[in-house]
Amino acid sequence: MESLGNDTEGQVMRIAVVDDDKIALEHIARTLEANSLDMERRPDIQSFGTAKDFTRAAVRDTFDLVVLDWQLPDGDGITLLGWMKSFFEMPPAVIMLTNRQAEADVVEALSAGAEDFISKPYRPKELQARVMAVLRRKNAHTSLGNKAGGVIQHGNIQIDLGREAIFVNSAEIKLTRQEYRLAYQLFSQLGCPLSRSYLYEYVWGRADHPNSRTLDVHIYRVRKKLGLTAEYGWNLVSVYGYGYRLQAQGDEEAESVAG
Repeated sequence: MESLGNDTEGQVMRIAVVDDDKIALEHIARTLEANSLDMERRPDIQSFGTAKDFTRAAVRDTFDLVVLDWQLPDGDGITLLGWMKSFFEMPPAVIMLTNRQAEADVVEALSAGAEDFISKPYRPKELQARVMAVLRRKNAHTSLGNKAGGVIQHGNIQIDLGREAIFVNSAEIKLTRQEYRLAYQLFSQLGCPLSRSYLYEYVWGRADHPNSRTLDVHIYRVRKKLGLTAEYGWNLVSVYGYGYRLQAQGDEEAESVAG
């Protein structure tokens, strides 16, 4: 296999911009697209003018970053931040981009879960730099465990990032490139539901086709080859109307008790 770390073709960074000002939406999107060469993954930027439009999309898709205005026609950014924290096990990173400038507003937004706060009018280069910094922190936070020598251990599963190989109980499992990429993404966001469109973009570099069963077939193969079943302490399950989630059985039980 070619190195996953050096192959960014087909990999997408999904960014949502939520702002009720159409001109601002266009300007922010252009600013982020202009910075695409500095991003490890190609940006896929989606714009939303209301909180309702965003939440409708967010329950079907997976976003890595949300650039969020404070004042929206049908709510406010702080309420939307709270919704993301309660709805998602691993919420997307959020940058508040707003006309507000008071220190109390900055404190409130950061306390509510925003990664950063930028006041309008913003400087395009500064927005690009802040976005890159937030994405770097997010990638570091969601990286797979301790990467000693580029090898990741999850129970009986070992992932060699350098060789792009996966071992079960120390035995290397023969995987296709797509199967490896799919398994890598599931383990990198363990416990988090991942949308079908997100997985299609990451693994195959294309959008999900309504009648395609490609993802489902690959999920079946990865589950079978790696033993991702309850018998071995794993649950790789379909999330109805959304996508798939891989979860360690102990984590699922702890979550059920906590709920």
